[in-house]
Amino acid sequence: MLPPQLADAIELLVAQAGGSVEAEVERLSAAYRGEDRARAASSRAAVAAYLAYRAPATFAAAAAVFRQVQRQRPDWAPRSLLDVGAGPGVAAWAAIAAWPTLERLTLVEAEPEMIAAGRELTPGARWVHADVSAARGPADLVVVSYVLGELHKPVALHLWEQTADTIVFVEPGTPAGYHRILDARASVIEAGGFTVAPCPHDVPCPLPEDDWCHFGVRLARSKLHRRAKGVELSYEDEKYSYAVLSREPVAKASARIIRQPQVRSGHVNLVTSEAGGIQTRTVSRKLGPLYKEARGAAWGDAIDLPPAPRP
Repeated sequence: MLPPQLADAIELLVAQAGGSVEAEVERLSAAYRGEDRARAASSRAAVAAYLAYRAPATFAAAAAVFRQVQRQRPDWAPRSLLDVGAGPGVAAWAAIAAWPTLERLTLVEAEPEMIAAGRELTPGARWVHADVSAARGPADLVVVSYVLGELHKPVALHLWEQTADTIVFVEPGTPAGYHRILDARASVIEAGGFTVAPCPHDVPCPLPEDDWCHFGVRLARSKLHRRAKGVELSYEDEKYSYAVLSREPVAKASARIIRQPQVRSGHVNLVTSEAGGIQTRTVSRKLGPLYKEARGAAWGDAIDLPPAPRP
């Protein structure tokens, strides 16, 4: 859920934009599903529509990714952030919530109206009106959220060069989004990076070609969110793909849950990504604490499992 201060600021900006916001939501929705998302919100009304329609899900996905990073690196305390293709700065809010140590915030965005809204939402940040390729670091944490559709591998490598410690890529949880994540991850690993999450390894994804790695986060819909989308349901599920990479190797999870856990009487069935590939695991009640952990685990969580038995 959006922090109350951010939610209130969004409500105010949407109200100031007037009644044209609802008309922009359908167009923005179609643009988001297509390949031109980065230029989908260039007017004041379109930015207000983005804030009402997409900001909650963007925040939820970024926050979910950052929680996984915190699990792998509980003592990490970044001090500088570079948010590339930042939009109005929603992912930066999620980063600040995860790491209050962040004190130097640089947000790069090409759309002037996005920056105008962002200055209202995040007045303490330094805003740079520029294309992604003009982003400059170094920053401890570089965030590239829902913009890989407009990037090419050399640009992804350019962003890695601006990274002092860790880079985070987030994309929609679609096959196309997943493949953009794979390309960015492969480029950074080839340039010397190490995977933090979600993969428990640095080798290519072991999923078959007709499958894709993605995760989901459930978020509550505010009245504004429901009104913008024209729905009554009080929640939605945002699907996303992501990759987090660092300059130095960090402790990896032994396994990542890549499907919804199936809780049964006396056992839990898991599908996991592990160093040895994709595994189907059954965690029985006999395993005590591990069984309790598996029962409480969610799709996308890291879990420490003993090595899978050899076939």
